[in-house]
Amino acid sequence: MDATGLHLLPGAIDPQVHFREPGQPEKEDLGSGSAAAVSGGITSFLDMPNNNPAITDLAGMQMKLDSAANTCVNNFGFFIGATPDNLQDLQEVVGTPQAPNSIPGICGIKIFMGSSTGTLLVNEREALNQIFSSTGGLIAVHAEDEARLNERYPTFKDRTDMAAHAEWRDDVTALLATQLAVELAETHNHRLHVLHLTSGLEADWLVGRTTLPSEAKGGAIITTETLPQHLTFTETDVEREGVRLKMNPPIRYQDDLDILWRR
Repeated sequence: MDATGLHLLPGAIDPQVHFREPGQPEKEDLGSGSAAAVSGGITSFLDMPNNNPAITDLAGMQMKLDSAANTCVNNFGFFIGATPDNLQDLQEVVGTPQAPNSIPGICGIKIFMGSSTGTLLVNEREALNQIFSSTGGLIAVHAEDEARLNERYPTFKDRTDMAAHAEWRDDVTALLATQLAVELAETHNHRLHVLHLTSGLEADWLVGRTTLPSEAKGGAIITTETLPQHLTFTETDVEREGVRLKMNPPIRYQDDLDILWRR
């Protein structure tokens, strides 16, 4: 291959994919999703557990690992989904703080602190505390406060305009859950990753609280990410494109986008 005059870039890592295997392979399976990723320069992906059925135990994880080993053409990792009552399953996969497991291809626990796509939801503080205090490895959170969502739902349930979605799932809803996750991570010295950061409010609050492994000095390692759509689109695009840009957490506003870029 003659690459004279071209740029050579490292392969990218996509930490947030939702391939639809098992349950909906007609939409996308691990093999087709992997091939599509490679065609766009993605050489590693991390897949989420909110399939149908949800992946919440070692048997489900092994099924994904076996399928990926046979069909994927790039590097892969999988999250196990947390539920209010699957602590033993989580420990079987990731271990405990005293004896963490390291199974190749398993990257950690995914907690949905607010309702989203799928059947996984862990929103009660007691259940969250048990997971943070009793598991090893990394916890990644979808940070939206379920109590605030439920409290605000009657105000928005009859609205059909696109703007209602981001107004309902507002930045305070995200911040409250992020604050709780950080509190629990710091209390139990647990590795935490806050997924798909969307708001300037969260980004500003996290300044000084996120840490790289080399900077942790024995404390909790807390990291975050944002995704391309939240660095690209605003409410104006949502109004124009409609449900194509409807997601959880939602696309927000120009001020949020500007702060995410700055932080």
